[in-house]
Amino acid sequence: MEVIQVQNLKKSYGKIQAVKGVSFRVEEGEVFGLLGPNGAGKTSTLEMLEGLRQPDSGSIKVLNVDIHKEPSAVRGKIGIALQASGYFEYLTLRELLALFGSFYKNSLPVEDLINKFDLKKVADSRFQDLSGGQRQRFVLASALIHKPKLLILDEPTIGLDPQARQKFWDILMELRAEGLTILLSTHYLEEAEIVCDRVAIMDQGKIVANDRPIKLITSLGVASRIRFMCSKPINVSELESLPGISIARRDRYTYDLETEKPEVALRELLEWEKKYSGKIFNLSVEQATLEDVFLKLTGHSLQE
Repeated sequence: MEVIQVQNLKKSYGKIQAVKGVSFRVEEGEVFGLLGPNGAGKTSTLEMLEGLRQPDSGSIKVLNVDIHKEPSAVRGKIGIALQASGYFEYLTLRELLALFGSFYKNSLPVEDLINKFDLKKVADSRFQDLSGGQRQRFVLASALIHKPKLLILDEPTIGLDPQARQKFWDILMELRAEGLTILLSTHYLEEAEIVCDRVAIMDQGKIVANDRPIKLITSLGVASRIRFMCSKPINVSELESLPGISIARRDRYTYDLETEKPEVALRELLEWEKKYSGKIFNLSVEQATLEDVFLKLTGHSLQE
């Protein structure tokens, strides 16, 4: 079942065209990521999906309902965590969750959410007194209090330290295992590769690729690298003749090989070493990443 269907979505702000004909679909139970730099159009796309902005043209269906024609039929089934959230500053987390739960006919017990998202020690604290990781876990708890079928997250781990980010990823994996469909935007490559079943790479308002991370890396022929040192000099042309190796370079004592098939190249290199009088050491393999995919597709780095 397709939870989200987006077709030819467009949005402009004055003369600036932020979203330029974006189309994608999200299947039930998957984590789908919109990956791209700041200004790529990710947040505008999510805001139109959430019903917060009206598209200039195109169609959006969430759970087979047009969210802009029948918003009330959809909003109760979506949980949303925005980049920045504001809360009543004098209410505790427990009181805030009780308040949010009162907005819905059916909501999860507050104490269950507090325990699930590891908020017990700070349940009687106020939002502004929390650490970054605690804030994000609370935002997630409040977005899920009404048992939504779809969770939308806009840059959920921005500003978090590595430990808090990892804990947040673990929570997302648990939610996916429970069958929740998740759509998130991110500019963290590691996050997209670890968390997402599929990613749509956005750049300058367009989707330039859409697939599973590993398939994007392999299908686009993005090169991995094998680096090593050797006890005796090697003719680089001899290395380039090995199956799986595209380019071989030498920088003083280090050899740098490019390959689109790292498994094949590594096996052939080690077989070749058995016949060579020198010995290979300090061997390392650097697999291609979504950063390499992004660079190949757009001509610039994700962080530019």
